[in-house]
Amino acid sequence: MKVTAEELSRAAAVILEALGETSENAAKAADCLVYADMTGVTTHGTYLLKNISNRMKAGILNLPTCAEIIKDDMATAIVDGGNGLGFVAARLAMETAVKKAGEYGVGWVLIRSTNNVGCLGYYINIAVRSGMIGVVACNANAAMAPWGGREAFLGTNPISVGIPAGKESPIILDMASSLVARGKIRKASRENKQIPEGWALDRNGAPTTDPDEALKGSLLPMGGPKGSGLAIIVDVISGILSGSKYGLDISSFHSPDGPTGVGGICIALDISRFMDLDAFTEKVDDYVKTMKSLEKAQGHSTIYMPGEIENTKLAVSRENGIDLDATALDTINVLLKTVDSDMKLGG
Repeated sequence: MKVTAEELSRAAAVILEALGETSENAAKAADCLVYADMTGVTTHGTYLLKNISNRMKAGILNLPTCAEIIKDDMATAIVDGGNGLGFVAARLAMETAVKKAGEYGVGWVLIRSTNNVGCLGYYINIAVRSGMIGVVACNANAAMAPWGGREAFLGTNPISVGIPAGKESPIILDMASSLVARGKIRKASRENKQIPEGWALDRNGAPTTDPDEALKGSLLPMGGPKGSGLAIIVDVISGILSGSKYGLDISSFHSPDGPTGVGGICIALDISRFMDLDAFTEKVDDYVKTMKSLEKAQGHSTIYMPGEIENTKLAVSRENGIDLDATALDTINVLLKTVDSDMKLGG
């Protein structure tokens, strides 16, 4: 079923407002969730509305979100998410980082006491549209064993970096430090599908292709010790330095075990402090064109830049609508009915 971004955003906002969020924050959160669906990252999209509803029922999520800057010092700041919606806290943090970068050349803002922030690429675009290089990272509940271990201690701890371009699409790297995002394991479990070998270990530390066993065990870090090291760095800065939770103390957003305590990082770098922005983006365009013109390896018809596939899906979704499967559509309609809304998607 295809729905327009406007329809899906309106439905998400209606649900969030009914759960206790302000209209302004609900619109911001809906924008982030729908962006994820439009780019094909459905594990970070409106699928999360069910989790938000469940956490409100359990009394472990604070709505309306009272995200606020609790420390402000020249190029740095700390945003406290107030155990509300992570989408609202992360947007405030990145907008603050961009503002500071405009004044000081760089803005570095940490987030504490928040929840799942969704698709990191969404916040990267805030920096990129302002002519800045952006960096976003956050920690998460233990799902991955450190290199050499078999017990989960680290989150998937994703990181994203965005670079503006001129006529070409911006370069946006958005990745988990695990070999695969845990959302894909959960999705395979919901769909009763096997996962590829090499993604995860079971609780005994043995390789598994069973997503349910993987969820009881641990994911494997991307690039072995490299992914493990990256996750450690993200956890220390997002958690310890921000004053948030870290390591085994972070709770899962997908189960009602209490406030998650997620922490995050938002950085913006003003390109114009180093060189003329137009000159930079022109060079980035040339860089992209040169790389994509290289001879292709056997079995490959194109060389993709980071974020290119997602940007293509975003454009297609704007033009043709967003693909929602029957389960996703039913979930949203059930939530709309639960909050006594007359709105219904697909009918």
